Amino acid sequence: METELTSLQRAYLLGRSEYVPLGGVAMQEFREYRGRFDLDLLERQLVLLAERHESLRTVIDRKTYSRHILEKPSVDFLSIDLSGLAPEEADRKIDELRQEFSHRLFDLTAPPWQVVAFKLPEPAEKTDDTCAVFFRFDALILDGFSIAALLAELFEDKRPEVAPPAASPAAPDRDMVRRDAEYWKSKLKSYEGAPRLPWKKPLEDIKTSRYERAGLTVDKERLRIFSRLGAKNGLFQNTVLSAAILEVLSHWLSEGPLHVGIPAAPRTGGGYANRSTFFAVAWETRQGTDLAERARTLQTDVLEALDHLSFSGVDINRFLMDIGGTEGGVALPVVLTNGLSWPTLPPDHPIRLRDCLTQTPQVAMDIRLTTTSDGDLAVDIDYAVEAVDAAVVRDILAAIDKAVRVICETETLAFSARDILDFSHYRFNSPEEGYSSCGYLNRIADHMFNAPPENDALINGDRRVSYADLGAGVHKALTFLEERKLENGNIVVLSLPRSPEQTMLTLACALRGIIWVPVDACAPADRLKYMYDNCRPDLVVGSTPVAGYEVIPAETVLNTVASKDPFALMPRLEDLSSSDAAAYYLYTSGTTGKPKCVVLSNRSTDNVIGSTNAEWEITSSDVFISVSPLYHDMSIYEVFGCLTAGATLVQPVQGEEKDAVRWNQLVAEHGVTIWSSVPTIFEMLLSCRKGEELKSLRLINQGGDYLKPAVIAELRQTNPGARLSSIGGPTETTIWSIWHRICPQDTGNIPYGRPLPANSYFILNEHGEHCPPGVVGRIHSCGVNTALGYLQDGELHQHDFVTIEDEHGCSVRAFRSGDRGKYRHDGIILFDSRVQGYIKVRGVRISIPDVENELVKHPEVSRVLLTDLGDERSGETELGALYELVAGSRITDADLRSFARRHLQESHIPSRFLRVDSIPLSANGKPDRRQARRILAETSAAKRPPRPRQEPESRRVLDIYLGVVGNGQSRPVDGSTDFLSIGLLPSHLKPISARINAEFGVALLPKQLLQCRNADQVHQLVAAQCA
Repeated sequence: METELTSLQRAYLLGRSEYVPLGGVAMQEFREYRGRFDLDLLERQLVLLAERHESLRTVIDRKTYSRHILEKPSVDFLSIDLSGLAPEEADRKIDELRQEFSHRLFDLTAPPWQVVAFKLPEPAEKTDDTCAVFFRFDALILDGFSIAALLAELFEDKRPEVAPPAASPAAPDRDMVRRDAEYWKSKLKSYEGAPRLPWKKPLEDIKTSRYERAGLTVDKERLRIFSRLGAKNGLFQNTVLSAAILEVLSHWLSEGPLHVGIPAAPRTGGGYANRSTFFAVAWETRQGTDLAERARTLQTDVLEALDHLSFSGVDINRFLMDIGGTEGGVALPVVLTNGLSWPTLPPDHPIRLRDCLTQTPQVAMDIRLTTTSDGDLAVDIDYAVEAVDAAVVRDILAAIDKAVRVICETETLAFSARDILDFSHYRFNSPEEGYSSCGYLNRIADHMFNAPPENDALINGDRRVSYADLGAGVHKALTFLEERKLENGNIVVLSLPRSPEQTMLTLACALRGIIWVPVDACAPADRLKYMYDNCRPDLVVGSTPVAGYEVIPAETVLNTVASKDPFALMPRLEDLSSSDAAAYYLYTSGTTGKPKCVVLSNRSTDNVIGSTNAEWEITSSDVFISVSPLYHDMSIYEVFGCLTAGATLVQPVQGEEKDAVRWNQLVAEHGVTIWSSVPTIFEMLLSCRKGEELKSLRLINQGGDYLKPAVIAELRQTNPGARLSSIGGPTETTIWSIWHRICPQDTGNIPYGRPLPANSYFILNEHGEHCPPGVVGRIHSCGVNTALGYLQDGELHQHDFVTIEDEHGCSVRAFRSGDRGKYRHDGIILFDSRVQGYIKVRGVRISIPDVENELVKHPEVSRVLLTDLGDERSGETELGALYELVAGSRITDADLRSFARRHLQESHIPSRFLRVDSIPLSANGKPDRRQARRILAETSAAKRPPRPRQEPESRRVLDIYLGVVGNGQSRPVDGSTDFLSIGLLPSHLKPISARINAEFGVALLPKQLLQCRNADQVHQLVAAQCA
């Protein structure tokens, strides 16, 4: 007689295919026993076992989704004689066979169970074992309890009376199913997707995986204490163990709730079979309630769940996938299996269970609780090796062991992150007390006034400023400041372009202890006024008038006649260099667009300069180039780091600030050895390189944004001898507070790095607890580099500067950044995302960086910038994407959308794509999502008129040039108009070449356009390439 398969059995059959993520495996259990047993009797006893239990004679028909029982047993038994081998060789052979045997799929034309027995050499290991036996059972016929019971019956040879087969259960009442469905849909409505544990890759991207087991043993005495504490709190043994394990596991969440699957196999009488199902529970993470209270909630949830099983586990899984936006994904990748009541062999039995492994489709981690024959607790984790790193599993088990130990020692159901986590990944953190001053200000003063180096201090166009000349200008400025009675604690705004004069004034303020404030000299007047009003300066030096402020030109300051010894005009520089008082203010763009004023000290700056110059081995022979905006924190090191070492600083003149062609020329002309900038600026430099202009660079440093692995790979080819460095840390942590020396092993995403000396980096979860290695959390930093706070209306504020506990439980002041990252086990931090890098689109939580990273893999796409958009038609949020093409590419929005569909879930595909000539950047050279949002909104609202089809080719070229450069000419322009007359700069050529390539389908480089003086010549160049 044929019987229909249950929904769970059907799901097991589906899981055998690779049509579902984490599929391609059978739900089966492998067991290995060792000991002394007569193998000649084993096959006979297996036949007798199969005769007594119809589950061992069950055949599954995957075509009809049914099962039937064979009248006579069909036992798949194999005996292998290894007695003639050396013990070590026999073990190797068994190990090889174990891997293949434990993962093999059954041929379903016969009952899906199998036994392989090995006759061992004598003696085997240090035991009296004569045999090893492998068992493998498919869950299509047996659940875990049944397997354990059958094998106990086999080895004890008890041959108990077998209960008659249970009748097939009647279909549940429809009203009961409806009520249970309503219960589960209400109970699980907070589900937001699979637990965000440190998966090696997105689970939906894993077709199949092999499985491995790791475990720990809790001795019976600790188990007794643990169980007694549970009973004292009204908890079953299984509940208190599950609660402790889930509490430990929750520390590996990057964010969000923890939902796990719980198998349930109610014993309904009849023979051994698999009548199991499963349900889901949510573990309440630490939200003001103690562990015992949350354990009681868990117990209530489990007991309620057992009364609502007519809505099957398969139905629950389908519901979770629907509400979690994980269609085609994995809903419950973590399972907690209770096998505490499963039968075991007695401790003195000649056969013992040696190994076990369970694999389940769409399960990445199965945490299994069983008791050993000695009465100890076994906590085992069967995990998919493609989904979970073995080190993470070991860490979780070690934390569970520590949690049990702490609870037993304190006899209290409570433990903290510090009790259970290993903090060896913090090995590169160092206390603030380790700060040692390099005396950067007195070194600069010595170079200018006592022992000037022979090399130039500054090179600015044709001007070469020696250290003595630089000192003379600084001396004049010091005199002016004294005459104005401006000294330590006063505030001076410097609204000046890059020049020797700006450097002189900056140094004079710094050496006198005046708080100096560099601002963008080209900023709009209303922005300047906001910044001035906020910091309340005593003096403004610049050229742009701002209402309510006297603005003095730099010439007025530097025309002062120097007086006194310059050192008499300065406080004691050794003390000033290490002072933790406010030294300068830097305005950042801010997350909302309003500039934030960060207050920084000499002490933190001295630490960066001293540490960096030592690490990079900076000497007076080095030549720097200043390309970062003067109000950007990286420019602080360009100036002060260079002059501290007595090196030379090359300053592009006005008009060359964004001219990457000229930068290349300056590097080659002056033999620049040190380059430091944000990646965008460096990529501009590379794009305009013609030959070997950059061969003099011995160190290339990038930071402040993602470093592209492709750029690093290119540098390894073009500048193999250069040291490559990555730095990071927000302005609030002074210039940079974390770094990484890029090594040959860094072929993918470049690590964020490790803290600078006298600094510490901590990664905390949403509860303010320390994250273990591999777990993404919010980055917090503390130490000497931490800024003093934010200046708001002239007063110091501490927003985002918070008090946390370090790994020792000591309170420390830290900056809570907007970045998320994770530690590797080796103590190196990996950047993950921005805190605001996630959005929800139609209820699905989407990582913007992840989608960008997928889209930019298209070979014809150079860069992608995503942003969220408000759809006025439906009131929902949607994704919009701006993309920039590789030169010569001609793909369309439809092409990129098609590519996205092949690489992303449907929910993650942007609703709108828009090709742009260049991704919008902020003033600091970082992608500007607010501007991207505006561009997408404007192009959606505006209807551009179609271009006339018979437009002359040279006119089309000219329009592209005018679109980039702008047309401020009052007279008409045509194809013969000289480009210089319309204001063309070399920095315009990259976006112009991109537009021309997209318009005409050619592949012109910016350097080729340099040869053309007007649009007619460019048209000839385009025509020649098209011919």
